[in-house]
Amino acid sequence: MIMHRELLAIGESTDRPLEEYLRTLWLLGSTSRDLPELPAALFLGLLRDAGTAPVPPFDEAWRTADFGVTESMAGFDVWERVILSQVADLRDFADGVPRDGAVRACGFRWHNRAVEPFLACGLAGALADEPDPLSWPEFTEFLVCGQEHE
Repeated sequence: MIMHRELLAIGESTDRPLEEYLRTLWLLGSTSRDLPELPAALFLGLLRDAGTAPVPPFDEAWRTADFGVTESMAGFDVWERVILSQVADLRDFADGVPRDGAVRACGFRWHNRAVEPFLACGLAGALADEPDPLSWPEFTEFLVCGQEHE
C-alpha cells in the first residue's frame, strides 16, 4: 500500500503536462539503464522527480522515428521505445498532427492524457502486487497501462 499512496500523491502534486512529465521521466530513467531491476524506492524517486526536474527538449525526430519493438529487444530498450512513443503521440495530439505512418511501440488507445490518471491507471493495471524490485518489463507495462487502462 505504500507504493499506492506514493503514486497517488505524486500524481496530485504536479500540474506538469503529461508529455513534459514523460520526457523528464525518460531522461531520469536513462540514468538507470544499466540496472537489470529498479528498487521500489528508486522507481518512486524517478516518478516523483519527473514532476519537478528540468524538462529535456522535445526532439522533432521522435515524430517519425521507428519505435517498433522486435523480439530481440528487452529491458530498458523496450521501455525507452514505449516512453518515447508516448511522448511523440502526445506531442502529435497537441499539435493536431496525424500519427499515420509513424511506427510506435504503443497502440492507438489513449485514455489518460494527464499525469494523475496516467499514474493511477498504471498502478491499477500493472502494479497491484507492488513489486520490489521492479523489472524494466514491469515498468514498461506500467507505462502502457497508464496510457490504455480505464
